[in-house]
Amino acid sequence: MSRPVSDLPNLGPRSAEWLTAIGIQTAEELREIGYAAAYQELIASGTAAPHRMMLYALAGAVMDRSCMSFSREEKREIEEMAGLR
Repeated sequence: MSRPVSDLPNLGPRSAEWLTAIGIQTAEELREIGYAAAYQELIASGTAAPHRMMLYALAGAVMDRSCMSFSREEKREIEEMAGLR
């Protein structure tokens, strides 16, 4: 059975609602599209306002770790993947 995105680290009901609005309901779907593409779609669709913490939360969800654990270098790499640098 597919795991809902709200079961992933860093993602709660509100972010799950946003992801559902762009067609992502399961952990598998999020991993398939990737955190960078999901973030870009959230922003492009107007579903969520641009915010780096949302990007880090999505990346952490895909990587199954807390978004608070990323080093400065990892955050730079995540931002580059999302086209923010």
